[in-house]
Amino acid sequence: MVYCSGCRLLLGNCICKFRPNCKTSKHWLLLTHSSEAKKRNNSGFHAKKILGEQVSVQYWQRKQEHVVYQSEVLKDKSPVLLFPKAFTAETTFVSESYCEQWRDQPVVVLDATWQQAKKMYRQSPWLQSLDVWSLPETLPEVLPGFRYQLRKGQAEGGCSTIEVIANVMAMLDEQDSARAMLRYFDLFQSDNNDPGK
Repeated sequence: MVYCSGCRLLLGNCICKFRPNCKTSKHWLLLTHSSEAKKRNNSGFHAKKILGEQVSVQYWQRKQEHVVYQSEVLKDKSPVLLFPKAFTAETTFVSESYCEQWRDQPVVVLDATWQQAKKMYRQSPWLQSLDVWSLPETLPEVLPGFRYQLRKGQAEGGCSTIEVIANVMAMLDEQDSARAMLRYFDLFQSDNNDPGK
C-alpha cells in the first residue's frame, strides 16, 4: 500500500487538495512523544500542515529545556503549557481563563495519548515550571464537541491535538480558521481506512 506524504492517507484517498491554509495569532509548540510521531493518524501532523510556520514540532525528551529554548520562536519568551489542572504540580500557576500576560507567549501542547502526556509532564521539571492554561471542563459552545474516533480504546470525551488547538483558537476569536481545521480533520477521519497505524 502506498500512502500520500501530504495527508498520510492511501494515495487513492488523498485529500491534500482540500487542506485549508489557516491563520492564527498564537504560536504553537507541539512536544511530540516519539511513538506518536510514527502514527499515520497523528493529528498534530495536520495542525502543522494547516497552520504552517505558526506551529513548531519538537520531540519530547526528559531534559527538554535546553533543546526547546534553542528555538527562535522562544527567544526571550517563556511558553504557556496547555494541560488539565487535575494533573498539574502543586507549585504551578494554573488559570482556566486566558491571562493577558500570555498574549505574546507561545503555547505548548503535548502531542501524545493522555497516558503518555501525563508521564511526560511528571518526568519533566521544565514542564512543571511553566504557567498552565487549563481549559474548563465545559468549553464555550463555539464548536462541536470533541469527536476523535481513530484510536481504539479512546477515553470517553477524549480529544486529539488538532481539536484542542482548534477549540483554543475559537476561544481567541479565530472561529473561522478553527472550523476550517476541523472540517478538514473530519474529512481525514472519514477517509482513513487504516486506523491505529
